[in-house]
Amino acid sequence: MSSTGLMAQKIPAVNLQDKDGKTVTTESLINGKQPFAITFWASWCKFCIEELEALSDQAPDWDKPLRIYAVCEDDSRSVSRAKAMAAGAGWPATILYDTNGDFGRALGVSSIPHVFVFDKKGNLAYSHLGYIPGDEDALVEKLLSL
Repeated sequence: MSSTGLMAQKIPAVNLQDKDGKTVTTESLINGKQPFAITFWASWCKFCIEELEALSDQAPDWDKPLRIYAVCEDDSRSVSRAKAMAAGAGWPATILYDTNGDFGRALGVSSIPHVFVFDKKGNLAYSHLGYIPGDEDALVEKLLSL
């Protein structure tokens, strides 16, 4: 399911954790210069991993670095497995952790993978639920068009 004609929605203000356990505010992702994507994933989600691997395969062909944040929805019981997986993966994304699910709930994520693209001001520009091979092309295309 894809949507491009979205109502203006700002990124919700939520605290996430980076790989070292430091707090990252979602508002800090907005830099006023570049759009960014947020993809929700979990260590147990086959399609999420396929999407991140496809982005990784495609990254060497990008003309410029893209800002992609992969937000892990694993809870506190399985987050250590997710961290180990992400550390060895080499994905072209900054990995963040939402172990209590606040960010996912704030964006209305009901299943994963779910991708959101925000413009440089933090306004929602694109949303896509699920993954089939080739969906990563639409994500990259949207990031480059903003």
